Amino acid sequence: MIDLHYFGDIYSYLKFIQRTNVEFSPYQNYQRASKLNRMRLMGANGPLLLSVPLEGGRDQQVALKGLRISYAEPWQRIHWRGIHDNYRKAPWFEDYAPGLESLYRKREKFLLDLNLKTTEWAVQRLKLKVDFLAVEREQDLLKQVQVAKDSGQPKTGSWPVYQQVFGERHGFVPNLSIVDLLLCEGPMAINYLKKIAL
Repeated sequence: MIDLHYFGDIYSYLKFIQRTNVEFSPYQNYQRASKLNRMRLMGANGPLLLSVPLEGGRDQQVALKGLRISYAEPWQRIHWRGIHDNYRKAPWFEDYAPGLESLYRKREKFLLDLNLKTTEWAVQRLKLKVDFLAVEREQDLLKQVQVAKDSGQPKTGSWPVYQQVFGERHGFVPNLSIVDLLLCEGPMAINYLKKIAL
């Protein structure tokens, strides 16, 4: 069972390499410290954190399926501008920009739906064959092992380096959003993931 993140970090995509069926739970409780509504990109001034705002704020005690996205602020425009302005010179930006931009034109009601769409978009670009299966009933969740937390991530020095935007200014920053890897490496992104998985 996995957590579905908003354009999750590179490490979170290792789970999809050797699996064709991936389960997630809409009944898992949202935790403020989770990265479910945040992505980390590279910006001109260093790493840039973009968060999807939630109705009721971050301190809610609610199942993921009930987390509503807030549109009080134009967060979609801000996030798309963040990607566009920082990655427009990335080697694969022109190839992936139309699909990315279209995700920001849709107004998903729930964070879980947005996260599923962003994860599916990235998995398709990585050319992985993965079916996402929601654990539909709360009873099924109780039978499952607790959602595995990320552990054993490569240490900073052991991450393979790839050319990042603003890399000459800030050096290599490991484990950014999958968006960073795709826009910088394109179809070779899957090879990068396989290298880490070894």
